[in-house]
Amino acid sequence: MKKRRSKLTAEELEKKHQVALNTFVREVWGEIPAETEVKLKSLKAWGFDLIFGLRGGEEAVFVSETEKGREVGDVYEEAGETFEVREIVKELPKGAKLLIRVALEERRGVIRAYYRSARGEETELFVLPAAELLLAYFKKRGFGKLLEAFHSSGLTTEFIQKNGEEGKAYPFEALPPKMRRALREARDVLKKHAGVGRFTLVYFGKNKDDEDRYVVTWLLPTIRLFDVDVAEHVDKLLAALD
Repeated sequence: MKKRRSKLTAEELEKKHQVALNTFVREVWGEIPAETEVKLKSLKAWGFDLIFGLRGGEEAVFVSETEKGREVGDVYEEAGETFEVREIVKELPKGAKLLIRVALEERRGVIRAYYRSARGEETELFVLPAAELLLAYFKKRGFGKLLEAFHSSGLTTEFIQKNGEEGKAYPFEALPPKMRRALREARDVLKKHAGVGRFTLVYFGKNKDDEDRYVVTWLLPTIRLFDVDVAEHVDKLLAALD
């Protein structure tokens, strides 16, 4: 069998090697969480109202997008089904829970939301691509950096933030304080908030306009990003790099 040669030149290989050696990593790994329990206010933060009413003439629990402005007494149709709003839930009944689960379905991340009654009965509230729900949620909460850096979403979600052209990567000893601080804060986010995940940083110095050139990536459990505190920490860390 003929041995394949690299299409990279010796200079390109040397550059790749130099960048690889000076890409700094913070990571914590364990089991990636696939389910979390959330409060009703979280559901509203994502743009949904929880409703008790009738669905197809039978008592049911369902959601409606907040922007549609449903009111008690409304009767409407969606996807061929008839809904009647009896109560827009302000507080969950004692013992009831809202559960969010993430899974890979048809090669992409999917979020399924459930209402679990005090008796343990589960009602599916909605199914949405994780990317769709995350982007809507980031927009609603004003997490501009997460919107800009969003790359892909499955059981984990990846963010990539770049600034400027790549060049010679700086060793750790030559990193400016802002970049060292980002590494420290990323470690704290992973250990104290996200639980598992990975952060990388490679720094290329300043450009002619005195702006930092760098590439950073985050890989975080999708389910953790629905915790507003976690999403806010990551968004602020990305913003601090500018």
